[in-house]
Amino acid sequence: MTAPRLTVLLSARGGTGRSILAGNLALALLRRGRQAVWLIDGDEVSGGFQAEAFDLQAGHAHWGESLRHGTPFSETLVRHGSGLDLLPAPPMGWGQTLDPAALAARQRECAAAHVVLDLTGPGLLAESALGWLDLASSVVLVVPPDIPSLSATRNLLDHLRSQHVALDRVLLVVNRVGVVQDVTPRDVAFELGLDLVAAVPFDPAVVASLNRGVPLLAPASPPATAFGKAVLGVAQAVQASPVVDWVPLAARLARRAEGTTPSTSGDSTALVPIQVAWSEGHAEVRQRLHRLLVEELKRLELGLERLVDSQHRLEVRRQVQRTVAELIEDMPETAAMGRDERTALARDVTDEAVGYGPLERYLADPAISEIMVNGPSRIFVEREGRLQLMPDSFTDETQLRVVIDRIVAPLGRRVDESSPMCDARLPDGSRVNVIIPPLALRGATITIRKFPHRRMTMDHLVQFGSLTPEMADFLRQCVRARLNVFISGGTGSGKTTLLNVLSSFIPEEERIVTIEDAAELQLAQTHVIPLEARPPNLEGVGAVPIRDLVRNSLRMRPDRIVVGEVRGGEALDMLQAMNTGHDGSLATGHANSPRDAMARIETMVLMAGMDLPVRAIREQIASALHVVVQVSRLSDGSRKITRITEVTGMEGETLTLQDLYSFEQTGVDAKGRVMGAFRASGLRPRFAEVFERAGVGH
Repeated sequence: MTAPRLTVLLSARGGTGRSILAGNLALALLRRGRQAVWLIDGDEVSGGFQAEAFDLQAGHAHWGESLRHGTPFSETLVRHGSGLDLLPAPPMGWGQTLDPAALAARQRECAAAHVVLDLTGPGLLAESALGWLDLASSVVLVVPPDIPSLSATRNLLDHLRSQHVALDRVLLVVNRVGVVQDVTPRDVAFELGLDLVAAVPFDPAVVASLNRGVPLLAPASPPATAFGKAVLGVAQAVQASPVVDWVPLAARLARRAEGTTPSTSGDSTALVPIQVAWSEGHAEVRQRLHRLLVEELKRLELGLERLVDSQHRLEVRRQVQRTVAELIEDMPETAAMGRDERTALARDVTDEAVGYGPLERYLADPAISEIMVNGPSRIFVEREGRLQLMPDSFTDETQLRVVIDRIVAPLGRRVDESSPMCDARLPDGSRVNVIIPPLALRGATITIRKFPHRRMTMDHLVQFGSLTPEMADFLRQCVRARLNVFISGGTGSGKTTLLNVLSSFIPEEERIVTIEDAAELQLAQTHVIPLEARPPNLEGVGAVPIRDLVRNSLRMRPDRIVVGEVRGGEALDMLQAMNTGHDGSLATGHANSPRDAMARIETMVLMAGMDLPVRAIREQIASALHVVVQVSRLSDGSRKITRITEVTGMEGETLTLQDLYSFEQTGVDAKGRVMGAFRASGLRPRFAEVFERAGVGH
């Protein structure tokens, strides 16, 4: 079977003129007359550039329909008046992804054509899209002669090298020459370390042709402009590139597609890298590569201690990635390895040298909410509310301790036998707890609660089924009416997430003081003063507990006080603040039910060291708190608001509560999902008049 010829046009950023060049290059290839030319628009974000550039009518066919319905490309191609065949991109929101495996599977269809793919830059960074570079006989890298584009392209090439993508098929084209005078095409080629194929001048006629929907090379007459001559030169270089055999690549790309799982981050092209199982021989290669890396870094005088300085962390990691890629290319042991194996080898060695070892890939996975290391040989993660044992492990206790030191050192802390426990925070805000032997009997233990990169909203919680729209509206009105709300729940039940969501309803003009043991809240308001408790230093002194911060916050003229988690004597100061004009405060605490939460607050007030009678404490609670929101993690891993309860007052010596909303579980379905329904009690809360005075209504 004749192998297709594929040319991929890519750029590191938008605005480079790549798409205009792709359309005109396809026409130049057609003009050279050797075979049919297909132009595929790979823009899956904006709905397609080429359709407008070629002035296609609305309602034209696109490759999304062909892939979804399994129809041949020949029935989808749109023939332009110039004779060029186009496969336009689907409209925005179509949801179909153009994957290299899908194209490789249609090798027989593509064999008669020269395929030109206009590939968006972000798509190239996805794991699956690296397959396009495996299939391509030539890759036209489009770079304008300006510093931002040059910097972005350098980073892109570093990424490709770290993924062991061969760059020998890359043809450098400097586009829009003459717009910027102080950066020449030779400068670009020298900085990128690539041979310059063509320097395409800026031509105002190109813009005019785009406005008319007629590419500059579409007319039958030979191009007289310098732009046209340069594009024909690129076409000549492209046609001289050797054809790549798709047969073995198609099977490998299909396996890659089956061995990856979609990310839940919202990016349909983001894939989790496939796992590579290392044999004993490969483990030896990894150890030797690590030794070579250490020697090379010493020669380069690149100290890994600079990782302590987060300002240099990215710079050091990039240097290490480049060094590892070069070492792998020079090692005879890696000659027989495929790109997947080389990439996994480079990733493991780089993570061990400058990252958090095997934890790096789990920290990067947005679907994972918690990581638990139980000694060097067992790593668990929580994904979608369920715990899973992962296949990775640390080499030994020594490597695990190195990672622990890498976590705590930037914070000025240490973990050793004299101080075997530590709370810390990663640069992205994720919360870390570490405990080591002799307290941890089976080896050092790390628990990481990941910091969410996406700010959750009440609409998200409703979509997840955590509560109903009616309950969401009720809680929104509670915050706006300045009621004091206490969020109760177990570990990992979603207390902090809900606190963050409720805090977003505080009016923009109010002054908010947040107090946390480890800063996690992400308030969007402009007048927020975040305070964080401080543990003792290496000498065991200098600790500043939450209680001191609560007391100090009262002198800061707050409109609202938000306490991340109440654990001890600060409960008394929180209640006093709520009872002395700081209404509308929010706090969380550990408890299994609203009634248990009241008992816990009583106990924590007693921890303040004040010899108060229980009745006085309960009266303080009754007058301070209005609403208790109970959140729970159910057996299927889902998190729901199981109770919204009003604190109604005192009857004799007893605090009285009444449920306003509740979740009633009715069973578990065949897939293990909890069945149930939210119910409103129908009772009118005693603070209803507060809603009326605040003008929020319910």
